[in-house]
Amino acid sequence: MQTVHQDHCKKLRDDLSTQETIKLIQEDCTSICDDSYQEFEDRQTLPPFYDEEKFKKGQEFYHKHVLAMFVAKLFGLLTVISTPTILKILTFTNMSSTPLTAYKRYLATVYHMCVWYDNDFKPGSKLWDSINKVKMMHCSASRRHCVAGGQRILQRDMGITQFGFMGFAILTPEKVGIHNATREELESFIHLWRVIGYIMGADDKYNICKGTLEETREICEGLVNNIFIDNVKTKNANYQRLADALVNGMWAMQPFLEPTAFKTYLANLLSSVSNNNLEIPTVPLNLFQYFIFYGLQAYIFSLQFHYMRIFANFLQYLSFWLMHHFPFLAFYSYGYKNSFVAIFKERLGKRG
Repeated sequence: MQTVHQDHCKKLRDDLSTQETIKLIQEDCTSICDDSYQEFEDRQTLPPFYDEEKFKKGQEFYHKHVLAMFVAKLFGLLTVISTPTILKILTFTNMSSTPLTAYKRYLATVYHMCVWYDNDFKPGSKLWDSINKVKMMHCSASRRHCVAGGQRILQRDMGITQFGFMGFAILTPEKVGIHNATREELESFIHLWRVIGYIMGADDKYNICKGTLEETREICEGLVNNIFIDNVKTKNANYQRLADALVNGMWAMQPFLEPTAFKTYLANLLSSVSNNNLEIPTVPLNLFQYFIFYGLQAYIFSLQFHYMRIFANFLQYLSFWLMHHFPFLAFYSYGYKNSFVAIFKERLGKRG
């Protein structure tokens, strides 16, 4: 049976070129990815392509660049939420529309992500429980949106969401602070996200991490050029509101965050990938925003130096610890009771 499944997965990969994958994700608005889709429910075992050694190397790569990975994920999420189908569900759920709700939602996302990078991947593990909890939340939002007359979460949305967690780390690593990454490290990180995408319910043909490093980069570049740039350029009011809420909400975790400066850096990041030299219009920056923008550039540049990277990673781990135990900036912004976020019944005691 496993051989049959492996052959099926291989056929899906062989049948779709990178350009066909990009086109499928760009155009398919019918294939659903929630518990109304049987295979979504059936994925309760490790995929046949799972490589434990490679998965663990992907986790090690994250910890080697933990601060840069946070930056890459932040820009990835700012990019992904511009997608109309995703934006509609986020707007409908109203769970990330203000700094407080965004703080709770995205800090929980950070906690889940840290569990995925810190634990063994096997049925019954904390990692497995975390992924199933996220799947349940996705299914709940998908069902409620459907009942209200909207569209369910789509397979294409899963591929697009994958980009939010790994896209910039693979496509433009140096521009988010990941310097001197080896091919083995990048391919291991891709494998990690292929496995997570599979367990989350993404069909292999929508999984943007299914190929080689070059193929994955080509797919990510295609998504930027064919989907993300146009979405970010539209200046949709709901997108601007949710993007500002995301950055302002996460300020309590990283006080160097500022919405206009970060959206300007994101525009430059996306434009640098564009194969048509497209530029995304940005608003003028004031003096403080210029300071944040150029300070971010300098910080990202400095991460190429070993001891600076070690120090930055220490600060990020310290930030994780503070958010679990003493989120003092959140106390100031949201009050004591609203400041603590738990993804399980008890707050995690680990570094992530």
